Amino acid sequence: MFLCRLFVLFILTFETFYSCKEAGDPNPYADVLSSTPLSKIENYVRLESEDWASRIFNLDKQALDYVNELNRVDGFSESPSPVKDLETFKSTLIDALNSQSGPVSSLLKNKLLRIYVCENLGGSAVTGIIRKDNRSIGGFVILDANTLNRNANDWISFKENSAFQKGNIKIQIRIEEDRQNTKTNALRYILLHEFGHILSETESIGPSFFLPKRSYTNFEFYQGVWKSEKVSFLDDSRFVLRSKIRFYSGSLSLDANWEKIYPILANTQFPTLYSATNADDFFADSFVSYVHVVLEKKPWELEILKNNKPIFRMENGITKDSLQSQRKILERILAN
Repeated sequence: MFLCRLFVLFILTFETFYSCKEAGDPNPYADVLSSTPLSKIENYVRLESEDWASRIFNLDKQALDYVNELNRVDGFSESPSPVKDLETFKSTLIDALNSQSGPVSSLLKNKLLRIYVCENLGGSAVTGIIRKDNRSIGGFVILDANTLNRNANDWISFKENSAFQKGNIKIQIRIEEDRQNTKTNALRYILLHEFGHILSETESIGPSFFLPKRSYTNFEFYQGVWKSEKVSFLDDSRFVLRSKIRFYSGSLSLDANWEKIYPILANTQFPTLYSATNADDFFADSFVSYVHVVLEKKPWELEILKNNKPIFRMENGITKDSLQSQRKILERILAN
C-alpha cells in the first residue's frame, strides 16, 4: 500500500477477496487522497527552489487532517502533533537528503515536494501523492521525529525482529559500515523507501492510489509475483507462511519458523522480507534495495543468531536472476 507505517500493522476494515476480475480490490484510501488539499498542486509554492529547507515543515492543520483521516480508515486512535524541536530534526533530515547524488538526487528534487515532521504519528512515516490536472506529479512524506531515533543497523534490525516473538533466536542486519552507521543514514534509507511509493504512482508502476479499485494484472513489475495487493502466486506452495508475517506485531515465533521463512525467502523474487508483505511494498523495498545495494554498493547482510551465534546468513536479493525484469524497470526510471 502507498502508506508505509513502519511501526504499525495495517488492519483494513473490510475483507479483501482475490478474484480474476479486472476491477481489482477495493481501495479504502481513494476518497482520502482525492479530498485532501495536500494532493493538490495549488497548495505548494517555491517548488523551483532546490533548497530542502524550504520544503520541510512542521505539522499543520491540513497534514493533521490527512493523517487523522487515514487513521480513521485504519481504525487507529493516534492523532499527531507538531514536533517540539523542528530545527534539530530538520538538520539531520537535510543531511540525509543532501547525501543523495546523481539520478536519485534529481528524482527527489523533482518529485518529493514536501516533508512534514510531527510526533505521535502512529508510525514512522506516511506518504501521499500530489496531482496537477489529474496527473500524479510527485508526493509528500510525513515523518515522526520521535520514532526515528536509532542508528541505521539498529533501526533495520529492530524492524525485522518486530515481526516475531522474542525467543532464543534473533535477527541482525547490517546496512552500513561502522563509521556510516548513523541516524542520518537510517533516515536516508527510510526516505528512499517512502519515495518508492511516490515513484510507483508517478511512473505508473502499479495501479493508481486514487482508483476506487486496484488491479495489478497488467503491470509488468508484479507479474508472476502478485495476484493482488495482498495475495502472492507463491502463497499456496513455495512460501506458505508469507501471508502470516506481520511487521511490528510479534505474531510469529522465530524460533519455530525461521527455517520456513528465510531459506525460502532467499529463493523467491522477494529481495527482503518486508518486500514480501504486499505488492506496494514489493516495489518500494525493491527500489531502496536497488539504490542501496546496486547503485551505492553498500552492504545489506542478514544473520540469524541463536544464543548470539550465527546459524543462517543471506544478503539482499535485489541482484537475483529472478529479479532481472524488475531491475530493468528500475534502471529505466533512474535513466529518465
